[in-house]
Amino acid sequence: MIRMIKEEDAFTCWWWYNWYITHSSCTFETKPIDQSVFLERIRTIREKYPWIVMQEDDRLIGYAYLSSFHERKAYDWTCDLSIYLNPDERGMGYGRKLMDAILDLARKDGYVNVVSIITSGNEMSEKLHLSCGFEKKAVFENFGYKNGEWKDVSYYVKKLNEPSDQPAPPQNLDPYSCLRPHRVPIV
Repeated sequence: MIRMIKEEDAFTCWWWYNWYITHSSCTFETKPIDQSVFLERIRTIREKYPWIVMQEDDRLIGYAYLSSFHERKAYDWTCDLSIYLNPDERGMGYGRKLMDAILDLARKDGYVNVVSIITSGNEMSEKLHLSCGFEKKAVFENFGYKNGEWKDVSYYVKKLNEPSDQPAPPQNLDPYSCLRPHRVPIV
């Protein structure tokens, strides 16, 4: 089942995020963050953007959310996408299901473009994005220093909607009703 995040999901998502901070370069945060900081991040993002989780029975499998690509007003029709899975659930097709769901929300909300910033060498994420129709648009060399080495980042972009001459602002549909819980076959 895919659904909007609830506060009681925060601990599990926070734990995964801190795992990625300490064991990978997929996020450029360098030190684990406090649980209260993560919960406030969820609350802030949910004011304007969707944040979803995938759940099977009583266990969470992963989460995905949209956020601001850039704070300047003219960027309002482009959003940033983040997706994280339980580290033990990677490579099983769950990322694709989460990606499809969050992209569907972004499209319905009226975004024209979605961007994912991926650390070079994160092959699983790169393959997922390419398989979902993203295009690698830019590589920025030596953009971050983590785990004792310089890291490149790549911008992956997907067009969701045709641009309009008079675009309506994107709408964050009611986070409790825009994505009705539904069963996602998990094979």
